[in-house]
Amino acid sequence: MRTLLLHFFDTSNKKHDAILRNLVKGAESNGNEVTVFDAQHDNVESLHLAIYEYIAVAATSPKFIGAKIPKKLVEILSSASSINGKKGCVVVIKFGLSSGKMVHIIMKELESHGMVLDYFDVIENIDHSVAVGKKIG
Repeated sequence: MRTLLLHFFDTSNKKHDAILRNLVKGAESNGNEVTVFDAQHDNVESLHLAIYEYIAVAATSPKFIGAKIPKKLVEILSSASSINGKKGCVVVIKFGLSSGKMVHIIMKELESHGMVLDYFDVIENIDHSVAVGKKIG
């Protein structure tokens, strides 16, 4: 399955980078063809969501308390031609007290654009990210 892993991680952070690699490794172990897109640094104009069968959104809470949807996610979804009916999931790295809320607000945004979410989770640690990755796709 053609899978997009759209992430909002700080890849200069060793923990985030290891989690990202484990998510990809887990998803590919199920036979998925995974494309990784860094939403904060890659060119949004080059992203075409319509070619993917499954879209996984991975993020972390920017604050210890409180959650805000990433502005780039809204921009990406608004510019997408058609994601209505596409399957997807949301995973968030545990940080502070707002990880569950972060999952909820991203899910709500994706569902408002017509996506069908079949999985969501809060990644507890690096080891847990391998198991989470196997459920992507």
